[in-house]
Amino acid sequence: MAEPPACPGGTCELFGVFGILVQCLIGVWCVATLLVMWWLETPRRSLLAWLGDMSKQMVGAGYGHFMNVGVAILFGEALTTAAANNQCVWYLVGFLSDIFFSTFLCWLLTTALRPVFRRNCGIDIGEYKDDANLADGQASMSPWLMWSLQTAIWLGILTVVKAVVSLGVYLAQEPLYSGLASLFRQVNLCHHQRAQLVVSVVLVPIVGDAFQFAVQDSFLKNNVATATTKEEVEMEMLPADG
Repeated sequence: MAEPPACPGGTCELFGVFGILVQCLIGVWCVATLLVMWWLETPRRSLLAWLGDMSKQMVGAGYGHFMNVGVAILFGEALTTAAANNQCVWYLVGFLSDIFFSTFLCWLLTTALRPVFRRNCGIDIGEYKDDANLADGQASMSPWLMWSLQTAIWLGILTVVKAVVSLGVYLAQEPLYSGLASLFRQVNLCHHQRAQLVVSVVLVPIVGDAFQFAVQDSFLKNNVATATTKEEVEMEMLPADG
């Protein structure tokens, strides 16, 4: 097999002082993106509902970010040759796979599981008041507990999806790494460690995170039109017919 193109400039350390600083900038950008989206949406969610959805996304984003960092370090140091050891390239491989594949799979799983959790557990994703249990005469859950359970569900979905996507990335690591390493060489990023780091964890995620958050917010927030199943609509119409 052909050796992947080398992209020297030191190992693009993601846990150095500079690396941690630029990763914190991504956290600020995430909050700003979600705030603008909430301000522009119609109808606008209550502040409490938005805070629940926003914090759920932020926990998931932080969790996914560190999973990407872990995969980048693993691939950059353990699974590759000396020529394919650039952690910034591996970080971008993981990040772009999240944008194009993980987001779609998360939407698919969340859409499939939403009615299951609503019907069997009284948990409607994006709703923190526990109206379902109140209607059934059961003891209601506190908003904090409801948020915690929904966040745990979301992290579980992210973990399953990340495992599947990481396996795909591992199987296709040579073409994926070679393509991005070649792109780094063409735009003269090799030999420039900090420039690689800024491009990988700041500039590219500025666009990618905005897209990903917009899509995830659309299926993580409460949506009456999609959360209400056909059977529930028919049940609500029965008293009127009687």
